[in-house]
Amino acid sequence: MDAPEAVGPPVKSLSHIFRRNQLRIHSPGPWSPRKWPPKSPLGMYEFSTSSQEKEEGIGGFGRKVGRDEDGREPTICGFRRPTFFLSLALAAVILVAIVGGGVAGTTAVANAQRESALCPLPSIQTVTITPTATSLFSPTPTALEAITVPRLGLLDFDCGRMALSRQIITLGSNSWSFDVNCMMDVKGVGVDLTGMTSYTFEDCIKACAIYNNMARNNTCVGVGFSANLTTILPKVGGNCWLKGWLPEMSPEMNLGAVGVLVSSPKFMSTG
Repeated sequence: MDAPEAVGPPVKSLSHIFRRNQLRIHSPGPWSPRKWPPKSPLGMYEFSTSSQEKEEGIGGFGRKVGRDEDGREPTICGFRRPTFFLSLALAAVILVAIVGGGVAGTTAVANAQRESALCPLPSIQTVTITPTATSLFSPTPTALEAITVPRLGLLDFDCGRMALSRQIITLGSNSWSFDVNCMMDVKGVGVDLTGMTSYTFEDCIKACAIYNNMARNNTCVGVGFSANLTTILPKVGGNCWLKGWLPEMSPEMNLGAVGVLVSSPKFMSTG
């Protein structure tokens, strides 16, 4: 058998509560500076009920100080009052710092300009020195490339063209003239003064003129030259030979030629 259901006291209606408890109206007492503003600045009166009514869920109708009707605190520009005033103070500090920094920077620039006007810095002048031929510090020449002289082969020697005219060698104020005889040579004991390697016929007759200019006489009277280095160098060690005297010339088919001295400075004598 089920236990009997507990039945509580009947719920009292709101009208019954108001009839039972006479509503009391509290008016503010005499005005005093210490008690101003009143607890409820938005309303002059405050309603209250007995303790029994508070226990039954009917609270006071008074509004809290400093809040709106919906219970939220009032704001300024969307910010709470403390936040707004703190932000305003921070902005003021930043503004003062910016203004102070600008004034200080302007003052520093003005002072620097004034000091530079009173004590100007020495100017630097650039002088360009153009090197001359007499300069002691001439530019260093670039490295010359080494050349390799031929030891074998045929030299470029157009004897027929050179034989058409006399070949003249000038050293200072002195000149020497040579006739060219193609495909000829001069051989004999004691004919050659010295021998060397020459890569042009002109260098060979110039060697003869230099020899006479140094000796101040007619020692060299002609030259023998060969343009075939392949055959002449291994055989006699040179292709240009200075002649001390000229016997009868003989044919030479190995690209040979003879240069005969025909005119010279006055200090030379013919023998």
